Amino acid sequence: NLKAKTVKFPWELIVNLAAGLAADWPALKMKKRKYQVHKSTVLLNKQQIYFDDGVEIEAGAVIDARHGPVYIGRGTIIRPLTYLKGPLSIGPLCRIGGEVGESIFHGYTNKQHYGFIGHAYVGEWVNLGAGTTNSDLKNNYGTVKVQIDGKLVDSQEQFVGCFIGDHAKTGIGALINTGTLIGVGANVMGGKPTPKIVPDFYWDEKTKYRAEDFIKTAKLMMARRGIAIDQAETDKLRKVYKLAA
Repeated sequence: NLKAKTVKFPWELIVNLAAGLAADWPALKMKKRKYQVHKSTVLLNKQQIYFDDGVEIEAGAVIDARHGPVYIGRGTIIRPLTYLKGPLSIGPLCRIGGEVGESIFHGYTNKQHYGFIGHAYVGEWVNLGAGTTNSDLKNNYGTVKVQIDGKLVDSQEQFVGCFIGDHAKTGIGALINTGTLIGVGANVMGGKPTPKIVPDFYWDEKTKYRAEDFIKTAKLMMARRGIAIDQAETDKLRKVYKLAA
């Protein structure tokens, strides 16, 4: 009996995350599952924390659902001393460390090390290098503007992080400004603030990621999760690459 909600802008996914998770909660609770939570883990508002099958929570993690539900998907590993704050949805087979709050992570994404990601939307097969951190609040506490189709759109939200496309990668120490868009397959160098818009398949200011190099990297990353990329998936990635040209 749920009524579908139309989303016009990406930050609306974060704004409505708590309500969406709450609507899913009854169905999730019906699933049988096994997971491992280290005895030193701190669970705040435990009844609003959901671990799917095969989840591993390592020593010293803190999971805080006092401000919204926390969902951790199948086979995801939460590294030691990680702090997670709800509302938060982490997809299957992710590797998460550092501090993450009020965000959506799709499956197979790595954020293994220190750094903060908040009010963010992160696609599949993303790798965030150590120290990657996004801002989700402006220094003047004003509302965050996001560039959509070449125009700056005022989100009317005080907290907006970043939006990262599938297969994007960031280097160590990447600093991501409020309202930044990082495209599919983009390769963001670390050590300095990123541009507010990082195009699809970006390599550097003068170079685009070569298609075959991108596909080779995707194959290597997927193999680390035991997934062999088939011809149909390869063809799809090539098609996405051409569409971004």
